[in-house]
Amino acid sequence: MLNSTPPRKSVWLREDIIVAYALYCIIPLNKINPKNEIIQQVAENRNKSAASMTMRMRNFQYIDPNITGEGKKGLSHTAKADKEIFKEFQNDWGELSYAAETITGFNLFDTISEKGASKLSSLNDRSKVNRQRAFFRSSVLAAYNNKCCITGVDILTFLRASHIKPFEVCRTASERTDPHNGLLLNTFHDVAFDKGLITVAKDYTIHVSKSVKKHIENNFIRKQLIELEGTSIVKSKTFLPAPEFLEYHNDVIFKGGSL
Repeated sequence: MLNSTPPRKSVWLREDIIVAYALYCIIPLNKINPKNEIIQQVAENRNKSAASMTMRMRNFQYIDPNITGEGKKGLSHTAKADKEIFKEFQNDWGELSYAAETITGFNLFDTISEKGASKLSSLNDRSKVNRQRAFFRSSVLAAYNNKCCITGVDILTFLRASHIKPFEVCRTASERTDPHNGLLLNTFHDVAFDKGLITVAKDYTIHVSKSVKKHIENNFIRKQLIELEGTSIVKSKTFLPAPEFLEYHNDVIFKGGSL
């Protein structure tokens, strides 16, 4: 006689939802699917199917106010717990990064999602600050789909997750870890941004320091810096640069006068 008992529904614990949200933050939107190896790996770790983990991540995509129009995927009747986790960690990115790796036992943020994650061990268990740094880099890479927001360069070796408000002057772990405090830049423009030779205004347009414009006769400087004046960065679909961080860079770091 066939067993007519329906399969028991998997219960989603708070820890499971935290992990799903962390994955949503570090995996580009176009790579959130059940075939993604790190999603499969983490789903198995949490005794979930890759499909259900993907759907939970899509729920955060629906909740995310930065996602509009056709980008809204997931369930419009998302669980209350999803919304609570989303709201809770909007101001506690440092704790999100630390909690997700502690829960899973994986180095989630030191990996390329297609290749999976290594396990934490006594040899690679990093300090909380280092875990947060790794989360910041992974989330900024995902936010810009692994492409420089100025040039579109997509060679990982040349990409830097650049803090808008510098790491060393951030007052809290949340500021240091907040993906809204990041831009994905190639190494050249990362240095220019860090040194205040260029900045990004609150309307996402690029402005160039007057000191750079003195070098207009230099063909490289003209094309790679001066001609950026007034152009716009490619905007992230998930983590738009926050106005307060851009304002700090405009006022304190930029060496080109007020905007």
